[in-house]
This record gives sequence, structure tokens and C-alpha cells, in this order.
Amino acid sequence: MRRLILRGLLVGLVSALALIVGCGGGDGGGGGPDAAALTAEGWALYEAGNYEGAIGKFDEAIDADASYSDAYNGLGWSYGKLDSLEEALDNFDLCISKGDTRPDPYAGKAPVCRDIDPPEFSNAISAAATALTKDSDFEFEHYDDFDWRDLRIIKAQCYFALLQYSQAVAEIDALGGNDVDPGDPEAIAAEIERLEDLYGG
Repeated sequence: MRRLILRGLLVGLVSALALIVGCGGGDGGGGGPDAAALTAEGWALYEAGNYEGAIGKFDEAIDADASYSDAYNGLGWSYGKLDSLEEALDNFDLCISKGDTRPDPYAGKAPVCRDIDPPEFSNAISAAATALTKDSDFEFEHYDDFDWRDLRIIKAQCYFALLQYSQAVAEIDALGGNDVDPGDPEAIAAEIERLEDLYGG
């Protein structure tokens, strides 16, 4: 009789431990959505143009798993769309620090560094170059109007701002632009503007 009671207590204890373990982990607790599912919901809102709603979902994903890098990537792109550039930059850097090796956070970081006040032209060039090194035909999967051409345009703009005209012309050439003289800043600026109107996302 005592053995049966002890066995019953042991089974009850094991069941209770299994319940406790089952409630933890990367699913956010209580069987709720995990970070990947919440991030997917965030991207769906982003693609629909609901950037504030997307931020809410990405924040929930980070609450579920603070190491999930794509949620920080999503925050970076969403804050960028809302012109909250410091928040965007912080989240792109967090995404990269979490070990994300895709071109996406670098591609998102490039226009943010260009547009932030004060501008970080060298960092914009570096971010765009890194994205292009990772994928020379980059196309952002959540907004396909932003692609490798935009990254080349950003590089050309930033080189021009830094008075590095030969490098700006090299980016124009990579985009298949018109021939311009590296010694003619006015012509370079006009060609960059034309290419932005043609390809800008």
C-alpha cells in the first residue's frame, strides 16, 4: 500500500515538472505565439503599411525571445519608415550584434545613416557595401522596390557629399548611368538625381 502511494506521488511530481517545463522556453510561455510567429505577423503589418502595428508585434517577439535577431531587423525597418532614425539605427545594430549575417540589416542601415542628423555618410557607404558584398543582387523581400540599385544610389550620394567624385562616378557606372566627368560635380549630381528618379525605392 505504501509503495502504491509513493508511486502515485512520484507520478504526480513528474507530471507537475513536465507542466512547468512545458510552459517555458521560446514560445513566450503559456503556449502563446513564439518569436518567429510574432515576427511574421509584424512583417505582414509592415508590408500593409501599418508600421506602428508592426513595431508592436516585433516588440512582442523580443519579449518572447530577446535573441531573435529578425525582430530587431523588423524594428529597424519600421522605425526607419516612421523617420525615427536613431531608434532604427539602434535596432539594426542590435540585429547585427545578435549574429544576423544576412544583408537585410546592413541594407536598412544604409539610408538611415545617410539621413540621420548629423549624417553618417561613411557609415552609410560601409553598410551599403557590406549588404552588396553579401548579395550583389539584393532585393528586400518585404518591399521589393528597395534593392541593390538603391544601395548603389546611396553610395553615390554619400561619396558625392564627401567630395569623393571618382567613387561617386564608379557607382553611376555600376548602375549603367550616363558617362560623366569626375571633374564636373554639377553633372555628377544631375546624373545621381536622374538615377534616383529612375530606380529609387
